[in-house]
Amino acid sequence: MNQELRPKHSHPADGGSHAFRLEGEYWTIVYDDVVCRLRDTAGLRYLAYLLRRPSEKVAAVELAHAAGPPSARTARLGLAAKRQTELARVKTTRAIRTAMQHIGTHNAPLIEHLRATIRTGAFCSYTPDPRLPVEWRF
Repeated sequence: MNQELRPKHSHPADGGSHAFRLEGEYWTIVYDDVVCRLRDTAGLRYLAYLLRRPSEKVAAVELAHAAGPPSARTARLGLAAKRQTELARVKTTRAIRTAMQHIGTHNAPLIEHLRATIRTGAFCSYTPDPRLPVEWRF
């Protein structure tokens, strides 16, 4: 099934506000006067978690557990901390990149912003330019 089952583009009534909000099974994302709705994914949950914590470095393991259910397989196997860290790094990075690709098909200015401000790896972060503040509504 297509991730963007119900994409919708319109202009928000409040003009220029930015939102990243989960509404049922879909995220409503508003940036640069463009609204799109994307089906919920782990990557979008990870992005929302980071957007709520600008300039904060979040360990990929923390991000994977806080923004989504821990992998039952990982918990069951009791993997070593180093292995769990690597799996979380790969999982969160892939999920965030995939989510950003989906966002990019609907909102070019937002994907440009996210590419410049989102960092992934063992630690992930959203670091907006202080000269160009973005206030997100959730």
